[in-house]
Amino acid sequence: MDIRLAILKDAKTIAEVASALGYQNTVSEELAIKRLERLLASSNDKVWVAELNGQLIGWLHAQHAFRAASADFIEILGLSVSDQARLKGAGRALVEQAKAWALSEKITLRVRTNDIRDGAKKFYTALGFSITKTQSVFQIDN
Repeated sequence: MDIRLAILKDAKTIAEVASALGYQNTVSEELAIKRLERLLASSNDKVWVAELNGQLIGWLHAQHAFRAASADFIEILGLSVSDQARLKGAGRALVEQAKAWALSEKITLRVRTNDIRDGAKKFYTALGFSITKTQSVFQIDN
């Protein structure tokens, strides 16, 4: 398995793999390209992909977060592995990339997951993460 930084031509497959977890599964290729293009241009974001036998099987998006009143941290904002590649180490390998980035910056690595995703909570706990906070998410749709 190979882990590498994403490139623009990965956009469509990233969107397809994301649909396995219910992320906007109706994203057009054009929108997927625009989103990835923006992330690749950002110095605060990194997107890694996992490949097995030349096929993209997973991805992770992390961001260096800056806050006005608290310490910086790196946060995993998205992680998805294709159904057929689950439990083969891709998710773990991708998280290791984010851990290495956080270690190089000497800051904390965080991740949030929907409380109904028991599998995700078990996954992150097994990788050494611990729950430090629970919160509610509020939004206004425009």
